[in-house]
Amino acid sequence: MFGVMAWIMPIFVGLSVFGGVNGLLFTSKRLFYVGAQEGHLPILFGMIHYKRCTPTPSLIFTCALSLVMLTTSDIYTLINYFSFIQWLWVGVAILGMMYLRWKKPDMSRPIKVSLAFPVSFFLCCVFLTVIPIYAQPVETGIGLLIVLSGVPVYLALIKNKKISPAVSSISAKITTELQKILEVMTPEKEE
Repeated sequence: MFGVMAWIMPIFVGLSVFGGVNGLLFTSKRLFYVGAQEGHLPILFGMIHYKRCTPTPSLIFTCALSLVMLTTSDIYTLINYFSFIQWLWVGVAILGMMYLRWKKPDMSRPIKVSLAFPVSFFLCCVFLTVIPIYAQPVETGIGLLIVLSGVPVYLALIKNKKISPAVSSISAKITTELQKILEVMTPEKEE
């Protein structure tokens, strides 16, 4: 279709993928960082480098998880797991924002747009989660089980705070040593 310029399409696709990965790297490490700040992850992930003010432990953890994911032999299965879960949670977040807009209409919002935008985006998210369930039920089911496997861990360790003193002591020692190695600290809270 493009004739002599046929080489340009793979270049644009590559640039698009690079931009998407760049955005995911910037946001995913900060998700771990905020999760640790809220007490849902080990405190080490909520620490920042003392000079650069970057969440170094979260970045290293994200890198390690990415490298583990790359060990799969079937990249399409990995894409199915990741995209299904990503669009599922993006849809849940959009639904939550629409719910808050309905239940708390006077809440302060930095940006307020017509409801047509979030509703249409939510419908796209529903499409991107329902079609894979129909087309590849095994992969989406496994992806959902992987996500749901975190629920018992959350209930046992985070919500009930039932960590033994021995595990707490070992965790504190590991955190202290990693703080020294990575040169990280907990950020100062603004009051």
